[in-house]
Amino acid sequence: MKRSWIWIGAAAVAMVFLYLSTLGVSVGQLLVFLLVLLCPLMHLFGMHRHGGHAGHDSGESGSAKSDQIRTPDREA
Repeated sequence: MKRSWIWIGAAAVAMVFLYLSTLGVSVGQLLVFLLVLLCPLMHLFGMHRHGGHAGHDSGESGSAKSDQIRTPDREA
């Protein structure tokens, strides 16, 4: 990544903070908004590798999967 993009990003962030202060939006309100916005974004971009739906597997039914699970043999 070139350094020019970092400077452009830093300038954009500074301009947003300066513009929001003229509108009467405080930094705390902005952070709360970003926190609320973070939740759906994490669900959208971060949850695609957590098992998903059973329909995306290799066509096996749920009972076939339960047969593959082995439990350790216990002696009574």
